[in-house]
Amino acid sequence: MWKTILFDLDGTLTDSAPGILNSISCALDHFGVHMEREEMMKFIGPPLLESLSEYCGFSREQSLAAIEKFREYFTEKGWLENAPYPGVAKLLQDLRMAGLRLMVATSKPEVQAVRILKHFGLAEYFDRIFGAPAGNEDGARKASVIRRALSYVGNDTSSVVMVGDRWHDVTGAHEAGIPCIGVLYGYGNRKEFEEADAEFVAEDLAALRHLLLFDVELARGWVRAFGAGMDMERVREAGYVCLWPPKPRNGAPVLEGEAARQAFDALSYDTAFIFQGGSRGITRTGVTARITAAELARIEGFDIYVVDRDFRWTYVHTHEDGWMGPYFCQLD
Repeated sequence: MWKTILFDLDGTLTDSAPGILNSISCALDHFGVHMEREEMMKFIGPPLLESLSEYCGFSREQSLAAIEKFREYFTEKGWLENAPYPGVAKLLQDLRMAGLRLMVATSKPEVQAVRILKHFGLAEYFDRIFGAPAGNEDGARKASVIRRALSYVGNDTSSVVMVGDRWHDVTGAHEAGIPCIGVLYGYGNRKEFEEADAEFVAEDLAALRHLLLFDVELARGWVRAFGAGMDMERVREAGYVCLWPPKPRNGAPVLEGEAARQAFDALSYDTAFIFQGGSRGITRTGVTARITAAELARIEGFDIYVVDRDFRWTYVHTHEDGWMGPYFCQLD
């Protein structure tokens, strides 16, 4: 499904609120503006030039002066008033081990983003770190940063997803033509993600991990149960030549053709995992309600795999000119 993951920084990888809020307070104090810390949370995420105009009514000149004050404090103290969310490093490590490409796309100045990620030992997990270019206001827009990251990906962006904690991560991703996962452990909320039409919302890091590694772990589970003799390394990037016919590890018989269709249709289950695959790897994954062999045969595309959630049985419908398969295997 996804081969390249773009991550926001503040509120997604690190809890940067203390340093950012102190820096904003310093900037607003310069203009005699007082704001409660809870109210200042809305500044976290979007480019400051936009936020100061929207929330404080600052002119462009005032906004630029406030940004200078913000940077003075942040450069000296604010960037250290920050910490990675617990479990983030392990998640990034696991994503890299699964063969996924990781990049950062943040509206924070790029030099600051690199400094922070290196300080916390997270930079090593990323192929590239993209942030706001120095002196380029339009380049700080989320869509602009994401487009710079996508230029590194190439022409095919169908397997790229953005992960962020605010609505502007979603809108920026959509402007750049990719989907977005909104995370609720940061500074945003479900309502803003729904209004921005985020494709997915992750309650916490565990839910985010499930989304990002679902297809890889599904393929691994299938290979463990039904891929006897197959090299697990071939599944690291969910890329393979073929996964059929099943070769159960316990030597259970594999049914073919009409016998396979009948055995599959006779199963009793409420939901199961379903995925498609071919020479380019897994292209679609998900969960299906009960489905028939005839319904699977009408699905266009690569081979279709349906597997029990506990990997006790599998049915494979192939699209190889009609002469191979389908196959069915039940371990019990």
